[in-house]
Amino acid sequence: MTIAIVAPPNNWDSMTYHMARVVHWIQNRHLAHYPTYYSAQLVHPPFAEFVILHLQILSGGDRFANLVQTFSMIGSIVGVSLIAKQLGADKRGQIFAAVFCSTLPMGILQASSTQNDYAVCFWVVCLVHYILLTLPHRKPPINLTLGIGASCGLAVFTKSSGYMYAFPFMVWFFLWYVNQMRWKIWKPISIISVIFLSLNINHYLRNFSLYGNPLSTAEYSIDYKPEIYSLPTWISNIIRNLSLHADIVRHLGLQGIIEPTIGKVAKLISIIHGFLGVDINDNRITHPLNSYTGVPGLSFDENVAGNPLHLLLIFLAIGIFIFYQKLRNNREVMIYILCLISGFLLICLMLKLQPYQSRHHLAIFVLFSAFVGLAFSQVWNRHVIKVLAVILLATSMQFVFMNKFRPIALEKNIFNSNRNEIYFTQRPKLIKPYFDAVDFIKTTTCTDIGLSLGTEKVPAGSYWEYPFWILLNENNNRIHRFKHILNPENFYALRPEMYPYKDFKPCAIIAVRRDKEPPVAMMNFENTEYLAKWSSKPITILIAQ
Repeated sequence: MTIAIVAPPNNWDSMTYHMARVVHWIQNRHLAHYPTYYSAQLVHPPFAEFVILHLQILSGGDRFANLVQTFSMIGSIVGVSLIAKQLGADKRGQIFAAVFCSTLPMGILQASSTQNDYAVCFWVVCLVHYILLTLPHRKPPINLTLGIGASCGLAVFTKSSGYMYAFPFMVWFFLWYVNQMRWKIWKPISIISVIFLSLNINHYLRNFSLYGNPLSTAEYSIDYKPEIYSLPTWISNIIRNLSLHADIVRHLGLQGIIEPTIGKVAKLISIIHGFLGVDINDNRITHPLNSYTGVPGLSFDENVAGNPLHLLLIFLAIGIFIFYQKLRNNREVMIYILCLISGFLLICLMLKLQPYQSRHHLAIFVLFSAFVGLAFSQVWNRHVIKVLAVILLATSMQFVFMNKFRPIALEKNIFNSNRNEIYFTQRPKLIKPYFDAVDFIKTTTCTDIGLSLGTEKVPAGSYWEYPFWILLNENNNRIHRFKHILNPENFYALRPEMYPYKDFKPCAIIAVRRDKEPPVAMMNFENTEYLAKWSSKPITILIAQ
């Protein structure tokens, strides 16, 4: 929690859309879609950012923005402990489930950021908890039905991966009660559906109005949705997804002892792909920005970190389940495992392999915590479980102290660095041009700023918008307003009479381009000419003439 409060949001997605959409909403005084070069600011489910929005308004800054993920992690730890109890674990099993969850490398790294993978995970944990509470009843109690509808709706309203996590558990709920209630199942299903839609309908309508699709844009379908569905390509995705968590050697600090093992695993994966007849980097099932290079190494990056030790323990727990009859005869545990495996298989089926794919596995690992706690507590004594818990806690400390973007143990860390500079930890080369550009604008009387971020040939997600909002409005009596200009792709959908665009006339334009591109010398916007008055790659400031 200390890291989350001391360090500002500073990962790539925060700078391009998580935090950028929040400050646009605050400025615009409404949640309607606005002109932007980066559709991720609009199309993605917004619940986590809605919470940040309220914290931002109440606190006057982003000091508490990271806490959404922090408290989601805390809630998930409590939740999986309860789920473990519901599945039949004793107190030892509950405690180990909590330890397993709290030591996930990806979870630790994300818990102090404004990514939303832990936020969606929390709602899925709530959904599973409510479903397990409901199953002993012949008819779903109304209060639990409301909880299921709200949890499912909020999971989807937080991140689109919520569909894949929630779907198997909702199928479980439906089939369980169809068997008991027959046609009367329509009552709880109707309640759940109404709550689900009431939470998501407005966002669906905004997206449909703009993109003709309530869930995504055309470009997202091309980049993230597989272009081919077949058993060999599905198996390829399953293997490659699992391999993202395979480097237990470096995770345990054993690279000098058994390092060749990793090379053998990578070679085995390559051989399997040859047998399947699938190119390991087939762009029909691989994100265009991704290139699969084998088992990734140890990472302290919240976008790509793996959970190798935890994956090994999950496989061990599944082995215990298969060979331990008492567990195997527990129908609820059997279905629970099938739901988790189905969620993982859905991810492998529905998404191309992405550079940051391991983020999408976080909820699966968190929910497996309850099962691992149950399995281990059934067959091992407390001394073995204590040793495993100590190993998990010890190996997880490196991710607490060595977070790539918010370190606390490095020579330069979040405690001895300037807060404004921490925004640029991932891209330190931008500190000087951004600071200098802001200083130049502050020397003028201009308050309405146009943003020209990139060109059609370069993804808008390559350009950082949020730091301009923070730096220009810091310690300044003037409030700067911003607007993406030069006909963003969605400008046609904006009603020009909406605040603040009715009277918005930029007196300056911030143009950001790639270093390889020449600085922008002149622009025309709404019959006004803008000439470059300051430039330092990759930024140019143009002033209205």
